[in-house]
Amino acid sequence: KPWRHQMNPGSTQKTEWFQSAFEADYLEVYPWRDLASAEEEAVAALSWLGIGPQDRILDLCCGAGRHSHWLKRSEAQLVSVDLSPSLLASARSHMGSSASLVRADIRALPFVENCFDHVMMFFTSFGYLATDAENGAVLEQVAGVVRPGGGLLLDLPDRDSTIQQLIATSRRTEGDLSIEEFRSLSATGDRVEKKVVLSRSGQQRNYTESVRLYSRDEIESMLNSSGWDLTAERGDWQGTRYQSGSTPRMILLAKRREVLR
Repeated sequence: KPWRHQMNPGSTQKTEWFQSAFEADYLEVYPWRDLASAEEEAVAALSWLGIGPQDRILDLCCGAGRHSHWLKRSEAQLVSVDLSPSLLASARSHMGSSASLVRADIRALPFVENCFDHVMMFFTSFGYLATDAENGAVLEQVAGVVRPGGGLLLDLPDRDSTIQQLIATSRRTEGDLSIEEFRSLSATGDRVEKKVVLSRSGQQRNYTESVRLYSRDEIESMLNSSGWDLTAERGDWQGTRYQSGSTPRMILLAKRREVLR
């Protein structure tokens, strides 16, 4: 077993925005983020990281398990981690009782050192924390649970493309759910902030999302300082060469250094 201890992920002193945002209605707000859309991404990730039979892989911040669903079909040994009980319940419903699903906080991963061969962080699951120091510490945590020479896939939005295409306000409906979204950049210009207002049957729920937008150079520096060497970069899941401002994603592949410090 890769676990080193059981943890209580709800023991943090304050409620973070992502603890409020990723409730069961997240799946209604973003219905296009489904199993079908994740298949190509999971297959590409397996290929780009060179994952072989019986490799030990970690789907970190797995959400409702839409990528894990496809990763589980490979011969690799998969563990999927998320903090949201609601999204993990959804993952369990379609991945079955045999799936290794763990509720944990990425700031305190409950695994022994060097227990995974590769880690994947799909679809903007990095940059949630308030400071660069906190986000950098996550990369150090991840490096600690990956063997030397192991791989990391980090899937982020391209900063310049995101800023260029930012839509300030949108309104739509999904079934009987009314969704209003208000987007802006932070005062420092390096975070995208989104307020979401959900209304149904006279009831309303509000929450915010706040994600740090990193440049390629910033992320490479953070990777280097936390034990990773950048090995490749792509601008989308078709493998297009990454070019800031021209490609929608910044998908980075890195190799865990032999010595972390």
